[in-house]
Amino acid sequence: MKQTILIFSLIVLFGSCQNDKINEENKLKVVTTTTMITDLVKNIGGDSVSVQGLMGSGVDPHLYNASEGDVSKLTNADVVFYSGLHLEGKLVDVFEKMGRNTVPTPYKPDFD
Repeated sequence: MKQTILIFSLIVLFGSCQNDKINEENKLKVVTTTTMITDLVKNIGGDSVSVQGLMGSGVDPHLYNASEGDVSKLTNADVVFYSGLHLEGKLVDVFEKMGRNTVPTPYKPDFD
């Protein structure tokens, strides 16, 4: 169910961002963890996104330790996509610290 929601969210998010002339300033800055997620976001987002993957091919996500540069990428991103379910085991601490340091913006739907 969560995968369906994620894929639907990606399609809606990136589908609404489509534009014929997109420059680097208008692209959504996305950071992904594993190569599978990086490929998924690149394929769905196309030219609307600037994607940076943290892990290259052959990297075991269970053992991956975030560098200082990775934390910087994560904090500067507009959106971060990760698998969860303890796949990126050692990144959980980074995600939790980031969550404590941000003030959530309440979602207010626009029904105009």
